[in-house]
Amino acid sequence: MSNAACLSTRADGNRCRATPTASGYCFAHDTALQENTANGRRRGGKNKSNAARAQKRTGVGNAEVLKLVQNTMAGVYKGTLMPQQGSALASLAGAWVKLHEHGEIQTRLAELEARAEQNGGRR
Repeated sequence: MSNAACLSTRADGNRCRATPTASGYCFAHDTALQENTANGRRRGGKNKSNAARAQKRTGVGNAEVLKLVQNTMAGVYKGTLMPQQGSALASLAGAWVKLHEHGEIQTRLAELEARAEQNGGRR
């Protein structure tokens, strides 16, 4: 087992104990890898959002929900669907929008946290 450790120091002044890459720095301290690491965090945040998980489970995205709402509105207007059916779909579409908004907020928060971490907590 190698005693090699990252060449960087942590915020508390102690040496980083992570395993170094070829550059001598660990993946978190290697400046050449920081952009890739930040991109990975962003992708992870987006994929963990409620909207992304809902789309994976249902296979339905925003465009499909919009088309369904439009078709339902047209069906209620023409009289081919009962108003109760339109109300039920409107309620479900409202829940979908809330999930999507919540997912976007989570993603934006994850990006802000990643930026703050890169800046060492400085604004």
